Amino acid sequence: MSADSSPQPLDIVLFDANSYFASCHQAVDPELLGKPLLVAGDPKNRTGIILTASYEARLYGVKTAMPLFQAKKLCPEAIVLSPDFRLYLELSEKMWQIVGRYTDDDHIEVVSVDECFADFRGSHLLFGSTEEIARRIQKEIFEELGLGVSVGVSYCKVFAKLASDYRRDAKTRIKIPRSFTVLASPDLQTKVWPMRVGEMSGIGAQTEKQLEAMGIRTLGDLAQASGDALQKRFGIYGKKIHAWANGRDERTVTPVDQVKDHSIGRSLTLPQDITDSEQVAEVLLSLADSVGRKVRQEKARTQTITLSIKDPEFKTRTYSTTLFEPTELTDVIYQESLKLFEKWPKGKPIRLLGITASRLQKGMEQLCLFQEDVQEATELDRTVDEIRNKYGAEILMRGTQLLSLSRRLSQRETKNK
Repeated sequence: MSADSSPQPLDIVLFDANSYFASCHQAVDPELLGKPLLVAGDPKNRTGIILTASYEARLYGVKTAMPLFQAKKLCPEAIVLSPDFRLYLELSEKMWQIVGRYTDDDHIEVVSVDECFADFRGSHLLFGSTEEIARRIQKEIFEELGLGVSVGVSYCKVFAKLASDYRRDAKTRIKIPRSFTVLASPDLQTKVWPMRVGEMSGIGAQTEKQLEAMGIRTLGDLAQASGDALQKRFGIYGKKIHAWANGRDERTVTPVDQVKDHSIGRSLTLPQDITDSEQVAEVLLSLADSVGRKVRQEKARTQTITLSIKDPEFKTRTYSTTLFEPTELTDVIYQESLKLFEKWPKGKPIRLLGITASRLQKGMEQLCLFQEDVQEATELDRTVDEIRNKYGAEILMRGTQLLSLSRRLSQRETKNK
């Protein structure tokens, strides 16, 4: 099967935030800039695994998932911080709001807190070429939020992802922060095919080993391998990665969070696995807030709430509950999600969390023994929605946010003066 090298429009972009967890702390506290920073779980409860190391710490050889004691041996002067998922989620939303200035929601696909695809094919008349738009977004994210993002531009999603990871230090192989790479179809054989198969998104460590056992070590090897042999070994997945290696990826940029089949859901893939229940609660609050807001926008109430959890092996479990009374309240969605999470094996790592509201009902009043309390909560949620719609989602935070993002960003700006 021959590679597809005909010129194609370069309208697909992947924005990938650099050393995201560590960068968020540096963004709100400039005193941490330029210093080796480690974000790790509590050593007593989570054995001190590194979730993210700043670029400065990576130069010492520190890597993600490395035990904290080992990282400290490599970099004794490193500053160790506990994760703050509220901060990561809030800054993530701000980043993708900046992307949204240049294309509509139907052409933005948030992959995780630190990665986002965007399609700018309909934006050229207003903002220029896709490359010009992407450079402007990269600049605005850095200037407004203090976050560096690597940018990959291509004609398809798999190559945009490869492009965002392309620029690496020749000696250390560490990804260069704030890089900008364009991969066009003519670059397939010269730039893409020499790369290891494991560098392509969708090929994990186990699959890489199986491919190497077949004599397939580079993406060029994969592209020129027998498609039938790959499909026989890996099924439809083998056919898919063979097409990707040949530059054929028909996947479109599609919003993950949207109304489908009378349900509303939002999921979030985290850059690193988490196990701490408090961190899970922070993520669930953000998801419940988003889902509740969408339910109210649809002028609906939900009767069934489903919690989706994916582990590091990409196995997903779902837990559902059906409410006695339909609800549109964020707090109810959140509390029910917490109850569902209790069914997940304690301490088992989590890579993705999702909340879906289904069995949506419209045009019916919520009945409750405590009708007055429910009415007050409903009015409060709707008022918050109106304010956020007018002034931005970050203008109001829930009480669990001890220090609002706006205050922290203000402190950053003050310190920078």
